Amino acid sequence: MSSINLILGSHNSQILDLSEADQKAQYEYSIKPFLKLLYNRRDLNFTLYYSGLLLEWLEKHHSEFVDVLLEMVRRKQVELLGGAFFEPLLPLIPKTDRIGQIERMTTHLRKCFGRRPRGAWVPESVWDQRIAASMNTGGLDYVLLRESVFGGGLPLENQFWPVLTEDQGKTLLVLPVAHHLSETLFQQTPEDVMAFLRRVNEENPPRQGGDNSALRPVVALMFNGAQIGYSPEQSAAAMVWYERFLDLVTANRDWIHVDVPGRMLQQGRPVDRVYAPASTVSALLGRLSPKGASEEDREPPGSGEALRMEKSSFRSIMEMYPESARLYARMQHTHVLVNQIRGDKYRKMTAREELWRGQSHFAYWPNSSGGIYRSNLRKATYAALIEAEKTTRERGVFIPAISRVDVDLDGREEVLYQGNEINAYLHRFGARLFELDCISKNWNYLDTFQRCPEEFHDEATVTAGYDLWPRAGFVDHLLLPENTAAEFSRGERRSLCDISSLEYQIKSLDKDHNAVVFRGTCRTDDTLVELVLQKRYRFIKNRIEVDYEIENTGMEALEAVFAVELNLSFHSLEVDSLRLHVRQGRLRQEIAPDMTELQGISDIQFHDLRNNTRIQVNPGERPDLWSFPVEAVGFLGDRLHWFYQSNCSVFRWPLNLSPGEARTISLSVKVEQNR
Repeated sequence: MSSINLILGSHNSQILDLSEADQKAQYEYSIKPFLKLLYNRRDLNFTLYYSGLLLEWLEKHHSEFVDVLLEMVRRKQVELLGGAFFEPLLPLIPKTDRIGQIERMTTHLRKCFGRRPRGAWVPESVWDQRIAASMNTGGLDYVLLRESVFGGGLPLENQFWPVLTEDQGKTLLVLPVAHHLSETLFQQTPEDVMAFLRRVNEENPPRQGGDNSALRPVVALMFNGAQIGYSPEQSAAAMVWYERFLDLVTANRDWIHVDVPGRMLQQGRPVDRVYAPASTVSALLGRLSPKGASEEDREPPGSGEALRMEKSSFRSIMEMYPESARLYARMQHTHVLVNQIRGDKYRKMTAREELWRGQSHFAYWPNSSGGIYRSNLRKATYAALIEAEKTTRERGVFIPAISRVDVDLDGREEVLYQGNEINAYLHRFGARLFELDCISKNWNYLDTFQRCPEEFHDEATVTAGYDLWPRAGFVDHLLLPENTAAEFSRGERRSLCDISSLEYQIKSLDKDHNAVVFRGTCRTDDTLVELVLQKRYRFIKNRIEVDYEIENTGMEALEAVFAVELNLSFHSLEVDSLRLHVRQGRLRQEIAPDMTELQGISDIQFHDLRNNTRIQVNPGERPDLWSFPVEAVGFLGDRLHWFYQSNCSVFRWPLNLSPGEARTISLSVKVEQNR
């Protein structure tokens, strides 16, 4: 009778910003009960993956769990998978980091459990062929990947066979994971799963492998451990389901062979060599849709956006989300800084560890954890990268400086100020500030989000509006007087010309005084107004001074509102996290972080209670103020969720200029620790 090889187990991860309460719930209701169930099923073998971050947490908080897992490994009931320690999207990180993270995970597992891993788990099965060589170099023999990576669109009889792949003369075995079935495991009945396995067995007669060995089809059922749930009720129901499923597997041992991959590969090795295409956007996003949405509600394959996503490389995520592109560029920039360390191995190792932590994939794309929509997850990722950069600075040698570097990889040089108290990154488009790091707190206050339409958005999301310009610092607008605050907050802007994305030239760069002057020209569409804008930044320790000079060089008078937008991102809008105070002349008052309109303000203070930091903005000539929060809708689990992104402050001055007339406007921002 023909038979199949079955791999059973789960993959388990931990995101960087997971709260203590969520960590405990994940352990108590997902991780712990599942291992307890497996421990009592000595008649079966299991394959498990725990990310490096999760293993560190388990060792620190639940050493008894690690002891039980060690016992199961020693009695050869469990095989642990390796991979990259901090779970990056492997093709996105430099080769040296890729191999380094793989070796870091291998070393950790060997020290903790006495055996080096032979196989690896690849996060989200994001693949391109270069990974094969890196895995081989890292000492790994096989990887587990979704069946769609190598067999997508093929008949069932061709999807569940181990294959051999190769890169640069280095080979790697690939075992297929029944991804859709794994991810919907507890939504099926155990009988339905058995019916699927029986069908695979019937349609896949044994083949001849290497050394004339018999090769069986392989089905790996590796579900995400988080599917077990975060409540006692969900956990109990999942354990009952899985116990029942294991009983059915045991009852059908005449045609189901359950084992760990390492031993399976000793019995027969594949001879077919296959090269897989790079993963697509569609494969990465997995067709996110709200809970309860039917197949008819989703974009059909082969039409419009769905077809574009299907054909696009997963790297197109960075085209779709500027936030992903900025985070990726920041990671690459930090990689360069870390690899410039010479002569201090310990400092380089410490910096590299933080760099690798900042490569954890969850913050780089939209996913069920919130992903790129989750502001605090992005903050945690930036925090690791900022900490890595700090470690590269040699004490007593580092001197604050301003320089020109293409830090965002767009082919144009940006202006970087790197200081002891703050980092500030300036873009030539709009001469805007797109990163503002508080060095002591490892916090990027300009880690903001530009709201964009999504396939899964509902009517309420559309009504809240989208952003047609970047959410950054010192974003300038030339508005019509009738433009309202409510319209502006929805992304509706009526302006004479778009100066928010105007390409400025760098007129001068004063390295002695850490100052830079940008110059640009804007012509209005329907008038004879021409404006020459000069924007000067000066960085003094923890303070940024910005001076504008606006000159009407056209042939017609200008009547408009000059507005400067500043978006600052905090932990949350909660009263124990953020407090706002505004001064109007001698009157200082606290305002709510909701929509607020005030006239003639002298300054605004943001009290970041989580970081014990105060940011004070001092505009010149007492402008009017619009202040409102920015939120964006992404996924959390299987439901839509409103994620806080930033607080937007818009400083507004009436601007009336006759031909040949000029005006100067100034603002300053100060970041300081509360005492």
